[in-house]
Amino acid sequence: MPCHIQVKNLALSYRWKIFQKTIFQDLNLCIPSGSFVTIIGGNGSGKSSLVKLILGLVEPESGEVLLNDIIVRPGYPEAIKTNRIAYLTQQIEDLFFSETVAEEMSYQRDDVVVPNMEEILHTLGLDTLWSRSVESLSGGERQSLALAQFMMQDAPLLILDEPSSYLDQTKASILKAFLEKAHQSGKTILHVTQFVSELKWGTHVIDLDQSNVSLATL
Repeated sequence: MPCHIQVKNLALSYRWKIFQKTIFQDLNLCIPSGSFVTIIGGNGSGKSSLVKLILGLVEPESGEVLLNDIIVRPGYPEAIKTNRIAYLTQQIEDLFFSETVAEEMSYQRDDVVVPNMEEILHTLGLDTLWSRSVESLSGGERQSLALAQFMMQDAPLLILDEPSSYLDQTKASILKAFLEKAHQSGKTILHVTQFVSELKWGTHVIDLDQSNVSLATL
């Protein structure tokens, strides 16, 4: 199966004053199209860094990342702008640009991935919040809005950076069901998590705590 994402000889380290920490050294990965990959590892292992490298939000010291054989260039991800990647970040505050919930949702595409989207919007409680300002939403309501925006996108590659760290059990269950359907439809999924129990969601795992990081089949 062809590589949807290919990582070649990647190196990345962080420097602070006289200290330096190597995150990746000669990292090579091939993430097959249509796979559901769970990325795990302890704090500081490079989970979020790997995601940012794939998105082009961080520039490697050496090596390259290819998305469908096209080299990912540093900067705001062109793949996100052209709807080739749907990205659910930990920093959900960075996702909102409009005044009201209705305006925020209008940015999303009309072609919906999930057939029962109206039911999901109702479950998330967004059907009663259309006229509310985004600024007035509670933390939980903003989580619902970010999740709905992510699920409204029809991108072939879905990337999630530790969503379970801030979603309650109901929203996590909705997300799990959505990811299962997305995977069945042939989408490629990268799911960063700190919960070992979520390994069973996917088909492959990348354990960044291993000395020789590779893609393993579950």
